[in-house]
Amino acid sequence: MNSNYLFVAARAEYICEYCRTPERFYNFSFEVKHIIPPKAGGRSEQENLALSCRSCNIFKSNHLTGIDSRGNETGELFDPRNDDWNEHFL
Repeated sequence: MNSNYLFVAARAEYICEYCRTPERFYNFSFEVKHIIPPKAGGRSEQENLALSCRSCNIFKSNHLTGIDSRGNETGELFDPRNDDWNEHFL
């Protein structure tokens, strides 16, 4: 288990910071992942770590942007430290 798990999970209230699914719905602990991946200059500091379910972690991978399927435009992926969830997914 990641050494930052207890801090990150408590801060996130044991809810995936991307899809907001509660960890208790799964049979295993969520993952601590980098919001900005080290490959893109992100650090392993607590402010750059998020609690993520396996599905969201696989989907996000090490990406910072994605393609909007409706407008076929590139957009930034959700950042749980800087973006408002409701506004971002409106």
